[in-house]
Amino acid sequence: MDNLSQNIQQAAEAIEQTRQQVIARQATFFATDPGKRPSIHKMEQTAWINSHQPIAWPSWPPGLVPKIKAAAQKVMRRTLQWYIDPIVQQQNQFNQATLQAITVLAQEVAALQTQQSEQKAD
Repeated sequence: MDNLSQNIQQAAEAIEQTRQQVIARQATFFATDPGKRPSIHKMEQTAWINSHQPIAWPSWPPGLVPKIKAAAQKVMRRTLQWYIDPIVQQQNQFNQATLQAITVLAQEVAALQTQQSEQKAD
């Protein structure tokens, strides 16, 4: 039983050491370009909203009722454009500001992780 507990202790130490190495590598990787983080990359892809998604384009739906419905949607969208566009513009500005703030925070976190890994190495 003593040998088993010793092996468990060694395995736990090896896991912790590996975990610290991964954190240090991630910190150096993300410190140079925090945009490489998958979450930030996804935010960059979805930060801009388009209020002009095409309706019945490039081809109209088959059948008379779906065509009438699509035409009504087009008319409704054009009549509400004055109301929707400023809201979408405000949302895009907010999304861009949030993305910039998150990017700065990611840079700070990466710098702190690098600093912490350097302190533990000493």
